[in-house]
Amino acid sequence: MDPKKKYFLFKQSKHFCSVPWNHIKVFTSGEVSTCVNGQTHLGNIHDNEIDYILKSSELENIRDNLSKDVMHNNCSTCQILENNEDYSYKFLRDLYNPMFLKSTVDYDNNKNFILNGIDLHWGSTCNLKCITCNPSQSSAIAQELGEPIRKVDTHAADSIIDLIVDNQDTLKEIYLSGGEPTLIKHNLRLLRRLRKDLNFSIRVNTNMTFDDDNAIVDELKKFSNVLFTVSADGLTERFEYIRRGATWTKFMHNMESLSKLHFSWRVNTVFSVGTALHLPETQEFFMNRFNITDFTINQVGGKPSLRCRNLKDSLKLEVVQKLTSHKEKYKTNSNLFGQLENCLAEVNQPASESYIPFFEDSDLLSGADWKKIFKELL
Repeated sequence: MDPKKKYFLFKQSKHFCSVPWNHIKVFTSGEVSTCVNGQTHLGNIHDNEIDYILKSSELENIRDNLSKDVMHNNCSTCQILENNEDYSYKFLRDLYNPMFLKSTVDYDNNKNFILNGIDLHWGSTCNLKCITCNPSQSSAIAQELGEPIRKVDTHAADSIIDLIVDNQDTLKEIYLSGGEPTLIKHNLRLLRRLRKDLNFSIRVNTNMTFDDDNAIVDELKKFSNVLFTVSADGLTERFEYIRRGATWTKFMHNMESLSKLHFSWRVNTVFSVGTALHLPETQEFFMNRFNITDFTINQVGGKPSLRCRNLKDSLKLEVVQKLTSHKEKYKTNSNLFGQLENCLAEVNQPASESYIPFFEDSDLLSGADWKKIFKELL
């Protein structure tokens, strides 16, 4: 494409995102979207071949808008997250635009697509029942609630695997999530078919509670560019309550053994009423113990009572003080700084509902006692 137009799109435009020309996400239901935040239904791989979905009029319309620097409703979630000038943290465009800058795709062509990245949430198989999760992303929760377990069937998954293998020379990133990706059999079939001498990155969003003989982890060891995004919402008992079914001992065993290898590391925490006060010490534990400096902080999604706006006023003040001090201490880490700004903005929202009924119901399922774990919430 015209170099001046490309420079404008990547360096000067307000709305351009390179994702729809380069990237797709496959969810546990088989639904395909542009990315984790894509709001437009592109199709379902149980109903249509992936090549057909990639030629959909919906996808062409998204590309057409973005190439003209016009916001499309598909991008509305990112727009909401980025629409505060006081935040230095942006959501997906700051990740993907640099990644796809050198793609040979023609951003003036709304029919053009080259697979440079893929997000595989294609199975809900999971061994944990995390309190901020849901049945669509945890088979253990689905079983407990008597709901169907969601996963992409083998035939449809193999069509995606074929697509990835055929395009692995241009691939920049594979993101494996779930469910727990080290338990999803599609991932093992995919990894075994990929060349090990290519330098695309593999991001793995894991709870780190797998067994020592896990075949997917063993296969990941053969790749040179692997990033483990570790889900950890606290330490010891707090970790075990939030990540129901996990043990801190097994988690630490896997962290200690794998941190000695060539993998890169990131820690992901869900910012909730149960993690807010202790977020700084959780992050500093991983900084000091494993020299991890890359963190993501996700706001609570489908469990609104757990949002930090619902903290009592006296605790809000304490949380604000701790987060503000933590933010200033690590102000040179612009990514973390911006995410902490988002957390402070959440805490300062007016309360909407009580978290107590949620924890009481959770204790009925788990046999635990939230009042012993989250004393600050009493």
